[in-house]
Amino acid sequence: MGDLADRLAKIYEAHRQKIDKVERETAAAVVDVVAELERRMAGTATGERKLPFGQPPSTAATVLQPEVIKPLTQLETAAGSRIALIKADITRLAVDAIVNPASRTLEGGGGLEGRIFAAGGQDLIEECHGLGGVERGEAKITPGHKLLCRFVIHTAGPVWKGGDQNEPQMLASCYQNSLKLAKGYGLKSVAFPAISTGNFGYPLDQATRVAVQEIARFLMENKGLEVVYLVGFGDDAVDAFKKALQEITA
Repeated sequence: MGDLADRLAKIYEAHRQKIDKVERETAAAVVDVVAELERRMAGTATGERKLPFGQPPSTAATVLQPEVIKPLTQLETAAGSRIALIKADITRLAVDAIVNPASRTLEGGGGLEGRIFAAGGQDLIEECHGLGGVERGEAKITPGHKLLCRFVIHTAGPVWKGGDQNEPQMLASCYQNSLKLAKGYGLKSVAFPAISTGNFGYPLDQATRVAVQEIARFLMENKGLEVVYLVGFGDDAVDAFKKALQEITA
């Protein structure tokens, strides 16, 4: 019995030491996580923009390392606004609003929507969860939270099914409703990607043609917006936007 008791005592002590080690490592990890959260909160307080609705651009906090906006080409409209083509990472643009080519559920995931949510942080994700999704062609707006922009306009584009399932009309509605929101909030600058051309499979040349036509039409009929940026992340999107701009000015 004595030998058995000794063996059990040694086994117990070995397990106890392992548990103590795990507890120490867990405590250290918690400390690291808390420190990281405090660092991020301090960064938000001192530089990263987190604005309520309606706060004018002039009062926005200065943010670090925004993308430098260098128009590759631009179209001046009769209403005094302009459409400017840029090659950039839309998540780094310090404009009044960027447009998120959203899924209907607004749950993020892959593609540009996922990158926008990642850059906007948990507050943006949680706010989008409270919107109840967005129907195809509709648009909804939230603050930009940790993004450099003041607002994010979320619009769900059509999934390409060959072009005879009302896709052009739904895509046009995305631009129309996004621009109406921008006007309603008194915004001066908005940045659009090529909506529906990623995972939704809309052909680039056709999608960018719809984008340019709808934006140009809106700016001709409405004042207030000073500039609408067409944002291409890769050369294919930039070239397609450029061709569409050339067609409308020909």
